[in-house]
Amino acid sequence: MSAGGPSAHPVPAAVAAVVLVCLLLTGGAHPCADAVPGDGPDDGMAVLRRSAAAGVAYTAVREMTGEAGDGAPPTRVVVRPGEGVALIPMSGDSAPFVADDPFKELDERLLTTLERVYTVADAGIEEVDGRPAHTVEAVRANGTVAGRFWVDADTGVLVGGSVYERDGRDMLGFRLTDLEPGDRHWPEEATEDSPWGDVLTPDEREELRADGWALPENLAWNLSLIDARGTVHAGQRVVHAVYSDGLSQVSVFSQRGKLEEDALTGVRGGSVGTGTGGTGVTPQHDTIFGGEGGRYHGMWQADGFVYTVLADAPEDLTASAVTALPGPDDSGFWSRVHRGLSRLGLM
Repeated sequence: MSAGGPSAHPVPAAVAAVVLVCLLLTGGAHPCADAVPGDGPDDGMAVLRRSAAAGVAYTAVREMTGEAGDGAPPTRVVVRPGEGVALIPMSGDSAPFVADDPFKELDERLLTTLERVYTVADAGIEEVDGRPAHTVEAVRANGTVAGRFWVDADTGVLVGGSVYERDGRDMLGFRLTDLEPGDRHWPEEATEDSPWGDVLTPDEREELRADGWALPENLAWNLSLIDARGTVHAGQRVVHAVYSDGLSQVSVFSQRGKLEEDALTGVRGGSVGTGTGGTGVTPQHDTIFGGEGGRYHGMWQADGFVYTVLADAPEDLTASAVTALPGPDDSGFWSRVHRGLSRLGLM
């Protein structure tokens, strides 16, 4: 059973034309007063690029911070450049495993996006776990701080990072303590974590787009595609696209098909999410639900595809991602016009 979207009603031609221009200009970004790149000297980029190039082996204890990280158990990390990072749980019976480096905030693709979206400022020296660290701030166009990085002054290791909501709340971050250069604690018995899917080349991405897949290079003005992979699950092609503003990452999984009957809730549009009690992400997608504390999980069907969005990102960034994707069985021209009117407060 296909889920039906809300019916479209005619609107005056003049208003529709204005809205169409706004849609073309905004490119699906969530509207806000400072939805433009930060303008200023990016004197903090040199600190981050030196850190990215440092290639230091080290051991440390990683602690998650912020609202979304509260309660997460600490993990020992051992970084071996060229091989990845060993993650050693410090509680429970979980075995250590080796994964690709999860601290790729300093990957060049992310750095380029960070520099494009924000003013990246050198904020001086602070102390992190008793060690001097360079502080770098990512600043929005309205002057508020969207995120911070802390880079150890002696080793160049990224020892901390935080992402903030627009109201200043610490949404999600991490800190490294007990930093020790070298990888002598590398667990040789650790199992290797297999990468998800195969990397999609630019030509493969273009072929998918021509075949109807929603895989834009920029999901919103501040969300760039930094990784795209494909695999086959249960005989069906699945695409995993990762978008970022240089601070947070939003994962979009897409697959041809429709949600099973028992997966649908009673909400309009056939959308499902984290369950009842979840907070709405945007008025335009009131049938998609997100969890508390910055964590978001939404799933819906549209135009013959099922979309799943996973994000540990500020609310406005998550909203930008969700509203830029095809709405729940709701992707016609007049429906897009209605969403544009809603964004402008005209409906």
